[in-house]
Amino acid sequence: MDRNLRNLAVGNEQGTRHYDLSRTVRIASTTIRIVASFKRDDSRIRTGIASKYGMRRTSRTGHLLHATTKTIVAAAVQRREAIVLEDIQGIRALYRKGNRQGRKYRGRMNGWSFSEAQRQLEYKAKWTGLPVIRLSRRETRGSSMTCPRRGERLQSDKRLTRKLWCNKCRIVMDRDRVAAVNLAWRRRLRFDRSRAHEGPQGGAVEAVKGNPTPTVIPGVDAPKLTQPTKS
Repeated sequence: MDRNLRNLAVGNEQGTRHYDLSRTVRIASTTIRIVASFKRDDSRIRTGIASKYGMRRTSRTGHLLHATTKTIVAAAVQRREAIVLEDIQGIRALYRKGNRQGRKYRGRMNGWSFSEAQRQLEYKAKWTGLPVIRLSRRETRGSSMTCPRRGERLQSDKRLTRKLWCNKCRIVMDRDRVAAVNLAWRRRLRFDRSRAHEGPQGGAVEAVKGNPTPTVIPGVDAPKLTQPTKS
């Protein structure tokens, strides 16, 4: 699953689906505009009213995320599929003051509730027994810019909004769908690597160090296998 500011993209090679979260962005921008319009000189009253609007924003955003994550988990349980998430911790550092970004853009990105969506997904998946797999940054590097079919770097075009095209496949793909498919494929790649260390019976193959196990000869070494009797 690929998390974005305005949507959640879920899927694999068989198909993907977008879950629209643009309403959460509108709720955040409206709250910021209302709080910024306060003209009262009393800071205590202004802080109290701002806190009330902030709680209202959190409640409305959480309700929308709850409905979306509930649908995602229910669909994954029905299809018997795991949920794969990318590690995007530390993303706030990309939108700090001084990074040559506009104030409105930084405020919009810093208001992104990506951790709340992950929290709801994880506890609902745990409740239903659905596995949740977190991929590291190294495993998800370039997931939104790599062709899931050929592995080539996708090309961008200003005329194509959030869409990329492959120089070999000659097809145009949405970058969010590309990321969702690549995350599913890389999760399978990790599973295949872990299976490579297992034996034919499914157990791990390990080298046992120490003295070799002696061969037991029936009729000769049998008494050695029994406990000694008391004299």
